[in-house]
Amino acid sequence: MTVREPTMPTVDTILGSVYVDDQGEPDEPTALLWPSLFTDHRMWRHQIAPLREAGWRTLALDPPGHGRSPGPGRGFTLDECAQTAVQVLDTTGVGAPVVVIGTSWGGFVAPRIAMLAPERLNGMALFNTSAERGTPFERIRATLLTKLLAIGPLDKVTARMIVSGLLAPETQRREPQLGAALAEQFLTWDRRRFIATVRSVLVDRDPVLDALPELKVPALIVSGKQDRTLPSFHSKRMAQKLPNARYIEVSGAAHLVPLEAPDEANQLILDFLRDLPRA
Repeated sequence: MTVREPTMPTVDTILGSVYVDDQGEPDEPTALLWPSLFTDHRMWRHQIAPLREAGWRTLALDPPGHGRSPGPGRGFTLDECAQTAVQVLDTTGVGAPVVVIGTSWGGFVAPRIAMLAPERLNGMALFNTSAERGTPFERIRATLLTKLLAIGPLDKVTARMIVSGLLAPETQRREPQLGAALAEQFLTWDRRRFIATVRSVLVDRDPVLDALPELKVPALIVSGKQDRTLPSFHSKRMAQKLPNARYIEVSGAAHLVPLEAPDEANQLILDFLRDLPRA
């Protein structure tokens, strides 16, 4: 197989320019990878090579307000995120149905893509996510986080708080550089736009749980046993509502299963893709 050099185009969308790490060939089945809040396309660094080896084209994006995607500089809805994902597919020439692989924020977006354009999806593999609105306590906590992010001298404290919500204690002990690298990334992003994104995703998120029974797309739903940000019951509820879903809980991981337990995550993803009906 002739390997095309990876490209990283910027796609114009309703939520501003979106940076996409595009690896693979136009005639290959495609996976769209949307990462968690506080991360960018590099969150998928352990998944892209195995997906490519399995013959999949990968479109791993920096979501709005993260990485090289500046975001719209305003509040936005998750329905607009779904529209953005469809615009990425259109601009990158993807015509056949795709699989969306999402973590947290990516898992918020995937069902909305299925609702907006069901013909564009062949499956979704979702990690550490929810279909519900945050509880009042969670929204208060997220609002406090946006206030802390606006105070530069508190960056180290705020970063530790964020990282502790992303990674399991054992992950932080085993790979201390992982948390440090995540903090170094998100603390460099345009702060005003980053804060607007955090508020949109965590504080203003609307629920879609009751719409899930209408979605026929095959789904893999994965939680981390140590996830305190979105505990496993969120994923279980999604799997119970979706008519064609499989649920797995991964021990030894918190909110970023694909980063914390990449071998297990990769096996789950590849098994799921292998069992999908042909698009």
